[in-house]
Amino acid sequence: MEVKTVIRGKKLTISSQDVEKVAENLSPEKIRKYYITVRGRRFPPKQLLEGILKMKGIQMDRVLFTTKDACYLFARLGFFPEQLDRRKKSLLALERLKGTVTIGGNAVDDSEKYYE
Repeated sequence: MEVKTVIRGKKLTISSQDVEKVAENLSPEKIRKYYITVRGRRFPPKQLLEGILKMKGIQMDRVLFTTKDACYLFARLGFFPEQLDRRKKSLLALERLKGTVTIGGNAVDDSEKYYE
């Protein structure tokens, strides 16, 4: 799938293959509220869009576009944004600590039991 768009006056064409290619080479940053899942990995929308812009040769700082801009574009490409709820946020925080802090052997399993 391919989408033609304009971001802050810059015309470009972005494909779903571009998104997958960029995601392959990025290390996901901390997710605050929204995320885009690409091949099982979660990325903040602005990080992913910034990576695509760089790949296309457009130097644009993240402050020049909004999370809404990024989410709208990714939805058009078939990557639908999701929002972290309290439980998902807690599980992601525990996932980062996996193998470091545990109660009964596995921090993620322990957290899932806690929230049941």
